Amino acid sequence: MQVASTWRRSRWISLVVTSLLVFGLVAPLAAQEPQAIAGGSMNYLPAVMSNPELDINNRQSVVNFYTNFYLPSEGVADGWTGSQASCNAGTTSQAYRDAILLRVNYFRKMAGMAAVTLNESYNSQAQQAALMMSRNNSLSHSPPTSWACYTAAGKTAAGKSNLYLGQIGPGAITGYMLDPGAGNSAAGHRRWILYPQNKSIGTGDVPSRSGYAGSNALYVITSDFGTARPATRTEYVPWPPAGFVPYQVVFGRWSFALHNGNFSNATITMSQNGTNIPVTKETVATGFGENTIVWIPQGYNHSSSWAQPSADTTYTVTISNVVVNSQNRSFTYNVTVINPNQ
Repeated sequence: MQVASTWRRSRWISLVVTSLLVFGLVAPLAAQEPQAIAGGSMNYLPAVMSNPELDINNRQSVVNFYTNFYLPSEGVADGWTGSQASCNAGTTSQAYRDAILLRVNYFRKMAGMAAVTLNESYNSQAQQAALMMSRNNSLSHSPPTSWACYTAAGKTAAGKSNLYLGQIGPGAITGYMLDPGAGNSAAGHRRWILYPQNKSIGTGDVPSRSGYAGSNALYVITSDFGTARPATRTEYVPWPPAGFVPYQVVFGRWSFALHNGNFSNATITMSQNGTNIPVTKETVATGFGENTIVWIPQGYNHSSSWAQPSADTTYTVTISNVVVNSQNRSFTYNVTVINPNQ
């Protein structure tokens, strides 16, 4: 894949906004603020990160992974040292950045790809971008020099980052995976988080202070963009993934990515215990990470979280008429939505 122009890169990254219309994109519902959990601790993060074992087809393994990877990133103090009023981007605590990384890698490992690390240069630039978004209470991938707290580094990061206004930290990461709003029908934020080539990313986070909205900038178009695609668990990358999945991370929009797939005429069928579930296919859009098809099952919408199941519930998904190297192919897989607390 050739490296895109600056303009095209900017177009590729969409915006998540809380109750704010920007460039025709709106997400009226944002992910909830993270809540502290009993006994939550980041002390064992290095050990967990160095040995992230997961068997997606083993229910207990998935439950353990949710407990050890997802939940510990809740309720961590941001420790921000900056100030919107004085244009001081500041920093967040190492524990907070670790929590964000833990959340990103939870989704990546569940999706069947390698974990990423945080790059300090990307972090620094993303922090400048997040400050600009917060201070100006707006989102832009190409902020003008007239913006308060403008910096060239912040502008660079804005053009290469997922952007969120009204949510920061791990909550923003889950918000990107939810990708709510009519303007996010391509699930572009999700696709960048699940971009297999990425080895390192950056995060910038500015909390809500003194009337300014909180903001996250997740630096995702890095020097890894367009490099050779590494192996993934399967050749395709769906969300939710095939296997057991906690209902808390299943959202109204489902997606299926295949890097060399053409989904222009693809069809989706979805069923539960042999009963067909009607779906609404979103308009196919290329240019956000890997080629992807997105749909919404009946009973849900683009801002929905999945209903808590009373028992494990298996859905069968078939994607047909996918053109790969001039050949039509079909893919079938099962997703079992679980309550990890049962």
